[in-house]
Amino acid sequence: MDEALFLSGLLAAGIRLAAPIALAAIGETISQRAGVINVGIEGIMLVGAFVAVLVTVMAGNPWAGLAAAILAGAAMGAIHAVFTVRLKAEQIVSGIALLFLGLGLSGYGFRLTLAQGGSAVQVPGFRELDLFALSDLPFIGPVVFGQHALVYIALFCAAGLAWMLASTRLGLMIKAAGDYPQALDAAGGDVDRLRFVCVVVSGAFAAAGGAFLSTAQLWGFVENMTAGRGFLAISCVVFARWNPLAAVAVALGFGIADALQIRMQTSYPGVPYQFFVIAPYVVAIVSLAVASKGSRMPAALGTPFVSQRQ
Repeated sequence: MDEALFLSGLLAAGIRLAAPIALAAIGETISQRAGVINVGIEGIMLVGAFVAVLVTVMAGNPWAGLAAAILAGAAMGAIHAVFTVRLKAEQIVSGIALLFLGLGLSGYGFRLTLAQGGSAVQVPGFRELDLFALSDLPFIGPVVFGQHALVYIALFCAAGLAWMLASTRLGLMIKAAGDYPQALDAAGGDVDRLRFVCVVVSGAFAAAGGAFLSTAQLWGFVENMTAGRGFLAISCVVFARWNPLAAVAVALGFGIADALQIRMQTSYPGVPYQFFVIAPYVVAIVSLAVASKGSRMPAALGTPFVSQRQ
């Protein structure tokens, strides 16, 4: 019985911890499938986390904070798209600049607004749902029916994106923009416009992940609170070989590893807690190194495109 309760709590916590990574991974999948790398999603997540808390406190509604965070993330994504898609700048350099921009904007904005009072700000954040009053069921209840609404939205978005990429004309065009942009251009498609939109959508998803972190998990903002989750999202995309549903599954693995290390800190107080904290990141690095061998990335990923049409 104790083992079942432990496993149920571990899985439920793992799903909650995985949700921000999964949302960012969904967005990064869209961007990379179209041929644009966005290593700045960590900065976008920070901006989303800050904006979500700020607007939630002002409006008294976490959904308003989520909407504002998505708009802010889309704006950050548009900045990256302008430099990489329109101006043909190096994508990694632009992403690193975006990372530091998001880190600075979120930290400075927090000090100008929420930190001015000098006391903890009450954030009316998201609460776990109780779908069909089934969250009290043994073992499966907290895991499946007692999650935040954004968890179910993330799963729906991942499934919808997987279907779109596999079964629709738009999905085919997105994959063509990342694999064969010259062919898409010759067929009359606007590669730059498609990539621009995908990068903007990627920013919106990353900011939603940051909003989940600040309004559903922690109910507050702390500078640099994402703590590398954006880079974990990128590793999820590569490990999953650019499949959105697989990326969510990999994010779940990282979430469970994170939940386990928190419990291990309590069980083994004599071991320095830093050892447990770094464990999920070590898993990510090893997994990325293993998965990247032999994996076929989008052929034009990271390559600026110049149309040959007159």
